[in-house]
Amino acid sequence: MSSFTNIPMLIQQMQEEIRDKRYLTALKTLGELEKKGINQRQVLWHKAVLESKIGHQHKALAYLKELNSEEAHVAELQEAIQNDWDTYTQVIAGYNEAVSEIQLGFSENALHIVDNTIKLAGTLPLPIELYQLKTLLMARYESDDLASHAASLPIYALDDPTIKRAIAAEPTRPDIPRPVPKPVRKRKLKKGVVTAFAALATVLLVFIIWFVANMLAQPETATEPQNNAPVEKPAITEVEPEAEPEKEPVIEEPAEEPVEEPEEETEPKLVSDEEAKVYFNNGYKQFEEENFPAAVVYLEHALRTNETNYFTDDASYFLASSYLREQKYDEVVEMAKQFQREEDVHYKESPYREGIRLQQSRALWQLGEIEKATSVLEELINKPNEDWVTYEAKATLKLMNDEQAS
Repeated sequence: MSSFTNIPMLIQQMQEEIRDKRYLTALKTLGELEKKGINQRQVLWHKAVLESKIGHQHKALAYLKELNSEEAHVAELQEAIQNDWDTYTQVIAGYNEAVSEIQLGFSENALHIVDNTIKLAGTLPLPIELYQLKTLLMARYESDDLASHAASLPIYALDDPTIKRAIAAEPTRPDIPRPVPKPVRKRKLKKGVVTAFAALATVLLVFIIWFVANMLAQPETATEPQNNAPVEKPAITEVEPEAEPEKEPVIEEPAEEPVEEPEEETEPKLVSDEEAKVYFNNGYKQFEEENFPAAVVYLEHALRTNETNYFTDDASYFLASSYLREQKYDEVVEMAKQFQREEDVHYKESPYREGIRLQQSRALWQLGEIEKATSVLEELINKPNEDWVTYEAKATLKLMNDEQAS
């Protein structure tokens, strides 16, 4: 009886997924419906439509032939596939050529072939495998542009486990403290030191000139009254007192921390969507370079936008990861809670929704809240779909249990 009561719910779920262009998820739901024995012709029709949406035109055509229907909508889809068949075969050939280049060890050439293949496809739906290949290659060779590439992907591609793993995968233990270079602070310190040395060099130069002039003038002034003493004394009396104050910038200047300047604002200033996107791209770049203090500043500004954008869930995830690297564990927990409370579709369907829970469990572990951390990890381990989060959760739980046992 329960199987029949679930069918309407699954049908509604599949329709919503198709409407939201989450075709990979809709195919999984369709598979569940097929197991429950619904009309096979309806299953074949929806399989054909969904496979054509994710670029599997050969599968779609096979389902249509198996359906063997003369209905107008079936004939229309079959004709559209056959009209684009030549372009589709060239796209498949381009994909195979790129794979061959990778097998030969020429992965960078493969990326150029993939780009040319995508241009060749035009408006034809690209096979999901082509998106997978480009994402993996960009993660390896053009990681600076990976965030913008992810933003350009169709919605259904972000549900693909391979693509999610390439975009969001991180080292096993991001909670281990790492030495963090702070180029902005060093640059400020260097500027102060250079200024101090320049001032000191100027004083020394004046002193040397005076000393040389005094030595040269001694033979002539030995038999004469020292009428030039008023001129010489200021040079002596002013050199030594001024040398001490010049050292003050060297001591006090580093106390100013440019990285933390945005935190001085009493009320966070909202930024435009364009500015938020720039902040996110810069923050993601700093995150990849492991400059986590700078990443925190940029990503915090990226979230100060009026509306939720396609990159704000990404910014939340990488901000939580940066907090974790900086050992700001309370901020990680709060960020994860805010992420779960968000009602926007970008957050509810985000590929980072489970990943940020993993970061939350690691932060709770470091805060000594073992029971809460264990609860979150067990929830992630027992979730229906196994992916990189599942394996990371298992590894983290094992590490935590080993630490408790020792």
